[in-house]
Amino acid sequence: MNKKVILTIIIVVAVIVVGTGIFFFKSSSLDDLIKEASKCQSYQLIGNMEMLENDELKSYQVTSTYAHIDEKHYYKVELYDKSLNQSQVIVRNDEGVFVLTPSLNQAFQFQSEWPDNSPKPYIYQSLITFLKDNSSEKVKDGYLVQGAMTYENDERVKSQEVKFDKDLKPVYISVFDQDGVEVIKVEVTSFEMNQEMKKDDFLQQNIMKTAKTQYPDSVAASLPLYPVSLMGSTLENEKVSTIDDEINHILKFTGDKSFTIIEKTSKNDDDFQTETIDGHMIDMIDGVAFENDQQMTYISSGVVCSLYSNDLTTQEKLAVLSSMQSSQVK
Repeated sequence: MNKKVILTIIIVVAVIVVGTGIFFFKSSSLDDLIKEASKCQSYQLIGNMEMLENDELKSYQVTSTYAHIDEKHYYKVELYDKSLNQSQVIVRNDEGVFVLTPSLNQAFQFQSEWPDNSPKPYIYQSLITFLKDNSSEKVKDGYLVQGAMTYENDERVKSQEVKFDKDLKPVYISVFDQDGVEVIKVEVTSFEMNQEMKKDDFLQQNIMKTAKTQYPDSVAASLPLYPVSLMGSTLENEKVSTIDDEINHILKFTGDKSFTIIEKTSKNDDDFQTETIDGHMIDMIDGVAFENDQQMTYISSGVVCSLYSNDLTTQEKLAVLSSMQSSQVK
């Protein structure tokens, strides 16, 4: 074999090797991974979420489920409050957006664009969008992305960090305030993509049946909850009122900014109830609130808390209600 033939063979082999290398590099690039992730037809994310509220940690297990079926998007987020042993589920299906409270055997229906109206640390689409919009660092076992972040109803949030593995499965999400203090942390324990799902998995009646069998109706034993954020007011009195088997804990706070909180627990009623809410849905990370006139109602961890005040702003009402804890005011 002469030198010319050998040289030709070497060149051909080199081209094949280089071409294969280029093809491999492109197919494994971050842009291609993002494109594949954006085509995801379904996923289920399970993780542990901690939220810092008034120097106290709230701990949840979060299960976030999504499916793209018949050109429609279905979502289901279950938030299990570890301290109250209670679950709350937010679901989007063909009928609308519902907040399910198994301890009350009740659903609240809203007109809302949830979960697309604001970023969420447990919604995969939010995380992929954050990755697209910010520069990322390739690390040994995946990708790390950091950037500015705002959550619609949490003024503390200023920045976010997300760790993905090499296949763009989320590993953890950290959310920080302006001082760099971590206020929300989600540690992902399981993430599965493109599993078979059905529309029935997102029906509120089916979800409620499952949730009621998983968790005991014990939330009443934890009531009343007390706010940590008092806006300078003090607890003047509290009482319990029972009407038609419905127990209401009434807490009255007085000061420069006075307010009253009423907490409701379950009726002895096996009938599943759905209440349509006309007020604006205020979407928070660990619950949902809505406001009508001087009343704001907050639904979280199987408890419905209504706050009445002529003195508090919307943000102040949110701060009070989101600070509710199962311990006596100090």
